[in-house]
Amino acid sequence: MKRPTNLKVGDRFRVIEGDSDFDMGEILTLEEDDGSENPFFWNAEKTVYDCMHVSKLEPYTKTIRDAQVGDVVVGNSSGFEYLVLERGKNTVLLSYANDFRNAHGSYHFDQLEERYTLKAEPEVVDDKTAEAMKLLKEAGYKISKE
Repeated sequence: MKRPTNLKVGDRFRVIEGDSDFDMGEILTLEEDDGSENPFFWNAEKTVYDCMHVSKLEPYTKTIRDAQVGDVVVGNSSGFEYLVLERGKNTVLLSYANDFRNAHGSYHFDQLEERYTLKAEPEVVDDKTAEAMKLLKEAGYKISKE
């Protein structure tokens, strides 16, 4: 992977070529971007903090099955937002629609995939995509995820 132009602290990546600190397949979170090809990352457990070359990484897009406590999901048919209150091995407990203080019900991940989508996360865009989006916006096109 080439170094994305819009790196932000908190962006997540999957290791595609392990090294002495990070294993292949591990999910890393960007902690410090010093502008180099070797920014600094935490592993998922926050037990290892080190730099890694961006060529050994790929952007990691979180899916509904990765939903954690505090994430927001959106109902596919209603558009209402629900807060993930608890996470089990294969289930999550969601709040009522647009009422994050009260628990509503538990859902298996298969049900989540059918009925909900994860509220949009920041995207990691490569140089070519970022440039194409910029040109389209300048030409008057509206860019959306839908």
